[in-house]
Amino acid sequence: MIPQIKNIVFWIFTAFGFMNAAGQINPDFENGFTGWTIIGSKSNIFIDHHNAFNGHSCIRIGPGPAGLEQRIETLPLTIVQYSFEIKSNLPLVRAYSFVHFFDSSGNLLLEYKSEPVTGSGYQETGIYTESPPGTRYSTIGFCKDSSGSGFIYADCLKATFASGILLKRPKPVCNLDQYLLPFWKSDTIYNETVLMLVSNGNPAMGRLLYTPVEILSVKSFDLNKEYLGGKDYSVMDNTIAMTSHSGMPFRTDTSFDRKTDLAWFNLQSQWVVVTYTHQDKWKGPVPSFKADKMPNTMAKLNSKTPLIVVAYGMSITRGMDVSGFDSVPPFMPSYADLFAYQIKKKFKYEDITLFNAALPGATVDWGAKYAENYVNPLKPDLVILDFGMNDFWRLTPEQFTAYIQTIMNKVRAGNPKVEFLLLSNLLFDPDYILDSDKTKNWYLANMKGYNTQLQELEKPGVIDLDMTTLSEVIYQNKKAKDCLANPLHPNDYLARWYAQSMVALFDQQDQTLPAK
Repeated sequence: MIPQIKNIVFWIFTAFGFMNAAGQINPDFENGFTGWTIIGSKSNIFIDHHNAFNGHSCIRIGPGPAGLEQRIETLPLTIVQYSFEIKSNLPLVRAYSFVHFFDSSGNLLLEYKSEPVTGSGYQETGIYTESPPGTRYSTIGFCKDSSGSGFIYADCLKATFASGILLKRPKPVCNLDQYLLPFWKSDTIYNETVLMLVSNGNPAMGRLLYTPVEILSVKSFDLNKEYLGGKDYSVMDNTIAMTSHSGMPFRTDTSFDRKTDLAWFNLQSQWVVVTYTHQDKWKGPVPSFKADKMPNTMAKLNSKTPLIVVAYGMSITRGMDVSGFDSVPPFMPSYADLFAYQIKKKFKYEDITLFNAALPGATVDWGAKYAENYVNPLKPDLVILDFGMNDFWRLTPEQFTAYIQTIMNKVRAGNPKVEFLLLSNLLFDPDYILDSDKTKNWYLANMKGYNTQLQELEKPGVIDLDMTTLSEVIYQNKKAKDCLANPLHPNDYLARWYAQSMVALFDQQDQTLPAK
C-alpha cells in the first residue's frame, strides 16, 4: 500500500524544513498546454473555462482515454509529494494520477498509480513516495481510462520534491566526537537535553540522567546562549530548577493537551542542554558487542575495503526532527549519518558509503513491497532496517516480523552476502495515548512484541539493537519529553543513543563500562 498524501502523512510534509517547489510549469493550465505532454489522442483533450477548480482554466478529457504529464528533473532518493484536483461528470467515469521514475537512459525504474477518482465534485488525488536509486527524472500526470463515455476535469497541480542523497545540509555547530561518546560509559555528558517544565504551579525544572559532580555549561538548544548558575538555575542532586528571573525557555504542564487522545506536540529547540561531569554508573542495559555475528561486514571493515550501508525505514530512519534534518542549530546529523561517521573513525578509513532510502510515514508492508526497487540497486553490504512506528497501530508482531523477513529475503536475492542490523523501535511518549484508550495496551504489546521477535531473528548475518527497552529505561530516569521532539520522534539526544548503541555493536570497547 502506498502512503497517501492525506491523513497520516500530511503532517510529515508540513514539518520539512527544506521543501522546495518542484519547478513545475503552468500548474493551473492558465497557459493552455504549455509545459505538458499529451498522452493518447489530442482530440480527446480540451482547455475548459467553465469548470476550473482554481483560476480560469482546467483540463477536460473525454469521451475517450487520454491524459497529460509533465517531466521534472529528480534526484535519487528524493521524497515526492504531488496532487491534482479531479472530478468527473458521470458516476462510472474514472481518473487516475501517476508518477513514473526514469534513469538517465529513459528506462522506467518504477511507477505509482493512485486509486481511481470518480464523482461530480473535485477531489484531491496524488501520490506520496520516494524516487528509487538511479533516478534522473520523473513524470507526473493524470489520465482518464476507457470506462464510460463522459468527461473528467483536472486542475491545480501541487508538487513538492525534497532533495535526496545530494542535499547539502548545514555544517554541524556541535562537536560530533563529543556527541558520540557513549552515555553509559563517559564520565562527561555533553549537551543533554532537558525540557524545563512547570508542573502544578511549581518552578520549572527537569531531571538529568546522572547526578552531576560539576555543571560545565547550561545553554540554549541552539548553543548560542549560556545560562548562569545561581542567576538562571540551581541544581540539587540530579534536578535542575529554573529561578524566577531566568531567561531559560520552559513549558507548563497545562500547555500540553492531556485530555485528547493522540494529542500532538512539537518541542523542536525548546530544551536547554546541560554539559556536566558525574561519578555514578549507568544502571540500565548496555548495548552488547555482536559483530562476531557479522563476518562479511567485519571482514570489509578490518580489511578497509569499500563498504556500502543502506538505511531503509521510516521518518526516524531518515532523521526527521533531529536538528540537522529540520535545518535548525546545532544541525546535528541523523543517527544513520552519525553511525557512518563514527564507524569511519573507529576503523580508520573513509571508503564507507551510506545511502538513506527511508521514507517518512512508511509502513513495513510498503518496505516489503518495494525493497527490490529501493535497496537492491544500491548493492548494499549492510542494511539497517528500521520500521515499526507506523505499524504498531495495526500489525501484530507476527505480521510485522513476516514483512521484515520478506524484506531480508528480497535483498538477499540480490546479494546473498548482505547482512542486516535490525532496530527495535523506541517507545512513543506514554502521554500520547490516554489510559482510557482501550487499545493502548494492544499498541504497547505490539511494540514490545516486535522487539521480542526481532531479537529472535538474530543469527549469523542478522543482529538487533533493542531501542525499545533502552528508551523505556531512559524515560524512567528522565521525562520522555526531554528526549522526544514529538510523541513519535527522537530529538538530538535520543538519536545519539541510537548512533552510539549501533557503533557499540561493532566495537567491543564502546560497550564496556569504565572502571571506577
